[in-house]
Amino acid sequence: MKLLMPKGKIFLAVFACLLFSACIKDKVTRTYTIQTPVFASKAAVLAGISATPARKIEETGKIYWLGSWIFMSEPSRGIHIINNRNPAAPKPEAFIALPGNIDIAVKGTTLYADLYTDLLVLDISEPLNPVLKKTIPNVFPDRRYVNGFYLDPSQVIVDWIKKDTTVDIGDGGQPMPGFGCINCSFAELNVGTKSPEGKAGSMARLSIVNDNLFVVNSEKLLSYSLSNYLDPSFAGELALGWGIETLYPFKDKLFIGSSTGMYIADIQNPASPQLQGTFTHARACDPVVADDKFAYVTLRTGNFCGGSLNQMDILDVSNVMQPKLIKTYLLSNPHGLALKDPFVYICDGKAGLKVYNVSNKQAIELKQQLDIEDAFDIIIRGTEALVVGKKHLYQFRIKTDGHLDLVSRYGF
Repeated sequence: MKLLMPKGKIFLAVFACLLFSACIKDKVTRTYTIQTPVFASKAAVLAGISATPARKIEETGKIYWLGSWIFMSEPSRGIHIINNRNPAAPKPEAFIALPGNIDIAVKGTTLYADLYTDLLVLDISEPLNPVLKKTIPNVFPDRRYVNGFYLDPSQVIVDWIKKDTTVDIGDGGQPMPGFGCINCSFAELNVGTKSPEGKAGSMARLSIVNDNLFVVNSEKLLSYSLSNYLDPSFAGELALGWGIETLYPFKDKLFIGSSTGMYIADIQNPASPQLQGTFTHARACDPVVADDKFAYVTLRTGNFCGGSLNQMDILDVSNVMQPKLIKTYLLSNPHGLALKDPFVYICDGKAGLKVYNVSNKQAIELKQQLDIEDAFDIIIRGTEALVVGKKHLYQFRIKTDGHLDLVSRYGF
């Protein structure tokens, strides 16, 4: 039996809907934060490089661990130098202001850091009085555009003016009038004449192996000789294609992550890196760690790489010329990772830090999960682990069963 509505009621109902919709449409607005860059002369910025006593951390970034010192980049602002002689109570010592900085590496008392397109070499034997020793231009040509703004080679962005703007978007929406976040998707420093080996996280673009500095930009692997720490000399390069992101050293190999796959480069001759094997995956950001037999690659979404995968791939790399996929495991939003056989430690974004026993590659076991807000990257050195979260640096002691015991938490 079909129920019919009187025509008058139909008219009133349609009229009411239209009237109500019109009212809602008039009130639909959206608020954007528009960021306008503040430019300065690159020459003036380079001439004015200086340090201040330790300051509050506003945003955590990539880390480098050398001896009893931790270096942390605060994205696009500069570098924090932290005294870690007492891991239970790390002490901030200095902050070096470097606009546009993202990546860092340290050899002895020499700091290598990017400033947008350029690579800088700084003498930090006195952290509160850093001395610029060399500028290597155009190492990172892809960073000539920042949030849609073009950087003239003679200028850099030193700050952003933020302004909230509310617009009426009606019923069709409008494009955002501007750009969002800057970076979507660390007493005297004395380590002696013979420098201990430093270590970067898996998200690094700079890596030091013996007396060589390796750098990846979006297209190439670049090699520099560090026979003179303060005066790196270009040695060679290896063209890899677009979308290169990270590099991880292991013995005489570099495992290089890209938005479309993993590359393995032989660096027995540092001046002439040679491409060996490749592994292709769907488009996604992918840091990688490895040992003699296996590589562990994390893929994630929600960043400039695009893609729709959040997972870890385990690869057989015993034949470096032909890496083979063994198994894929789904994750939340994995970022950096570290390996201490038979355990893999994964920074899984908002899901925190996860510890897996990977003895059985076909059935890995979750052994521990720590609540670390936006876990980003991890460095393991012996039985110590350094983890970067959204607001803190965490230090842990690694037990024989792979579990992590908290030693300290430093942040803001």
